[in-house]
Amino acid sequence: MHNANDKPPLLAELRLKYRNRFDAAAMLIYLCLVYLWALRVYPLGRDYAILAGAGEGLPFLVRGLVAWEIRTFADSLVGYHLVNMALLYASMLLIYAFTNYAVKGLWWMGTLAATLFMANPVHTEAVLNLSGPVDLIPFLLALAALTAYASHAYEPEPWKFVLALILFAFAALPYAANAYLILVLVLYEFLITDFENRNASRLLPFALIALIGLVRHWGTLAACGFSPARMFGPLYFVFYPIGFLPETVERFQAHPSFAWAAAACVVFILFLIVRKARVNVILFGLLAMAAVRLYPGARPVDPVHLVGGGQLLLANVLFNVALVGLFLRIMTNVRWRVPMIGFTTALAVAFFAMQIRENCIWHAAGREVRAFQRQAAESARAAGRPLAVCPDYAYRLGAPLCLSESIRYDTPFSSPLPAVSILPIHKAKSGDMDVWIDEWTGASATVTVTGARPREVMPWLFRPAAPPPAVSVELIEVTADSFTLRITPNPGDTLPRTVVPPP
Repeated sequence: MHNANDKPPLLAELRLKYRNRFDAAAMLIYLCLVYLWALRVYPLGRDYAILAGAGEGLPFLVRGLVAWEIRTFADSLVGYHLVNMALLYASMLLIYAFTNYAVKGLWWMGTLAATLFMANPVHTEAVLNLSGPVDLIPFLLALAALTAYASHAYEPEPWKFVLALILFAFAALPYAANAYLILVLVLYEFLITDFENRNASRLLPFALIALIGLVRHWGTLAACGFSPARMFGPLYFVFYPIGFLPETVERFQAHPSFAWAAAACVVFILFLIVRKARVNVILFGLLAMAAVRLYPGARPVDPVHLVGGGQLLLANVLFNVALVGLFLRIMTNVRWRVPMIGFTTALAVAFFAMQIRENCIWHAAGREVRAFQRQAAESARAAGRPLAVCPDYAYRLGAPLCLSESIRYDTPFSSPLPAVSILPIHKAKSGDMDVWIDEWTGASATVTVTGARPREVMPWLFRPAAPPPAVSVELIEVTADSFTLRITPNPGDTLPRTVVPPP
């Protein structure tokens, strides 16, 4: 006998169907609201090297997609960005499903996790770089495997198990970034899966595939070594996605004990939260985001400009799962329900604003790079000999200008020019920096930088292992608001006579 308040199964199924459609439409609107501003962002940084190779050397699926984009879109920016947006939207749909399987709470928690992920500036490069599929494809396959496994753990069915196994193989075998994905499945099985559905034996075929992947990628993994700072340090920027100030980085480098003390404080705070909340999904999210960072990625994450943050996509998803689990735990207190709804809405709006600001910064950087390319082409035609790129601006507020890269490769957006990077330098966050060439000969040059400090814009100058190529740079004078450099070529070389300063 049914209770009068029971809903007929068909009606409940229809409600779920249309609710999911509404959520999918809402997430698409949010995505367009944030990223339609960025459809005309010009190639920056790593784009040129990847596009010049037409996908050669890239792993499975990524190689084919990049080559197809070049053939199909050529120099049409919009096409590349729409592909990135489509991949990002697919990931949002998967995050929505995975979060609701893991959290098992209010239905809009999945939408919140997907929205916060989409607008997190820490992985801006994965969406705004034309070569974004290099990060997005491995991440999307890993997320699809996790979601399929979560669906099977929630409601075991043979076809779901087979699908999860196939997706896991596609994620773990071609991509070193997913070498430790098996640890996330183990954590999910023992921390999230309901007791009546728990079955550790189903992990065995996944573990076998993971072992094959580890053997396949062992050279890549071993080359990274074991550096806790490089592995886990970038995780801080998942919930602090604006980067450190240069002086903070300088202080941490000069006194590593400060950095370790700060990390210990963060870990202790997270421990207190997990202990107080007593919700497995929070522990799962935090442990899983650390597990996927056991492979720190091929590119370091710059702590100031966050270049390299595209490697934090999956870690960000797992953190958001833990975060919405915490929100749900707080909302079990009736007095906190309305304030938490207001807080999460404000948080999403703040992330939207930060990401739109990043889009504008990248758009301005793209205009600067395009103007530099025109100027360099005119100088090359007039000079007929190698050019000196001085200053060779690298990063500005997270946007990878990388001026010399933009004229080094043959791509649909650039032609190779005979140029030498003379002075790699970042643009100061204040925007008041100027670079003046005081003297320039084939034997030496003197350059003065105003409105910035050496450690802020030239951190490599204080790291002996990373000098700029082709030249030696010496700091000869430092004042309160400027510093002067002497540039000399390496023995047997001369400085190019024609200098191409940025516009």
